[in-house]
Amino acid sequence: MRVRIIDADRVLTGTGEVISPGTVVTADDLIAWVGTTGARPADWTGHRVERIRLPGATILPGLIDAHVHLGFGCAVHPRPSIQHSTRLEVAATIRRALRTLAAAGITTVRDLGAPRYVDVDTLATTTSRTRVLKATIPLTIPGGHCYSLGGTVTTDIEIGRLVAANAARGADWIKVMVTGGFTVSGTSSPYEPQFSDHQLRVIVAVARDHGLPVAAHAHGTAGIRQAVEAGVDSIEHCTWMTDDGGFEFDLGLVDAIAARQIMVCPTINHEALIARGRLAWAVRREQLTVMLGAGVRLLPGTDSGIPRTPHDKYTHSFPAYLNLGLTPVEVIDLATRRAAELLRIADRTGTLTAGLSADLIAVPGDPTQDLTVLSTPILAMTAGDLHYPVAVPTAEEYTRR
Repeated sequence: MRVRIIDADRVLTGTGEVISPGTVVTADDLIAWVGTTGARPADWTGHRVERIRLPGATILPGLIDAHVHLGFGCAVHPRPSIQHSTRLEVAATIRRALRTLAAAGITTVRDLGAPRYVDVDTLATTTSRTRVLKATIPLTIPGGHCYSLGGTVTTDIEIGRLVAANAARGADWIKVMVTGGFTVSGTSSPYEPQFSDHQLRVIVAVARDHGLPVAAHAHGTAGIRQAVEAGVDSIEHCTWMTDDGGFEFDLGLVDAIAARQIMVCPTINHEALIARGRLAWAVRREQLTVMLGAGVRLLPGTDSGIPRTPHDKYTHSFPAYLNLGLTPVEVIDLATRRAAELLRIADRTGTLTAGLSADLIAVPGDPTQDLTVLSTPILAMTAGDLHYPVAVPTAEEYTRR
């Protein structure tokens, strides 16, 4: 057993407790003990013990980005890039993304679409311990959004086969392209549903048969309405757009989303506050403020992997949540404990609790006072795998046998 004792000025457990000074003890890939430094048990005799001191730092749970695309690689033109990339090239892109995420203190992601099971095959052979909740191949229509990923379906039989195949390959979520999109789209419209009501109900029903939740990509209001009526578990983007250049923000539908406890992942990235044009931040802020006020559960995610959205900029999206009225403490909670609960993995990660996975991050200073320190982690751990994103000359380590 490998034991690490990590001391810091403060520990945010994710359960509402702030311990100062605090210590986290990990044993192999699990958290073994969390508490006040002075109350730490004297020794773990008979084990290899590594002591890490981080003066001035804060330890908190690892961050969770609930909407990423590991295989896209931020290509300016994703569709031709994916179509013309070999499986080895996509696998290399995924491995590179995992390294980037680990260095940024992002210990869990939900990967909502990759080409032809390259994600599954790559994750099965990688040494990365970043937790990846996989959607494998998204369902779409011929020529529809992300059709180049290989998930084209037209009949109930084809729907059943693809959902079953995804489940057999280890999918944690089923992703369906309810509307067209903007980045990897074909000929379908972002403002209109791609599937019939019947087809979408079949997709949700078959996913339920396999015990899998459904994430629905939906921009236009008609598609959002269809997703809600079909009973999906999360709506991605949820931009309320119409094809005339405007928006149809349906307050009754917002209430239905809240009442049915459907999560909304608005895919807020590091450029949200400076967004211009069709979906300017002022418009988005008004939408999200109303949804929050109605009780809609927001799930934080960036859509990283699409153009101009690298995987290590998650924390740069946090000021947008502050602009929505959340406090720094609430933003941290949203990106850790709350995200884990909404993704149904709170029994594995999201808080610094003995027995859960050793997923944590250490940052200089106090993030409850200054969220920007989350962008410069000095230590990160994914399931016990330790990373030093930057040199930490003040850290002290020793090994005792």
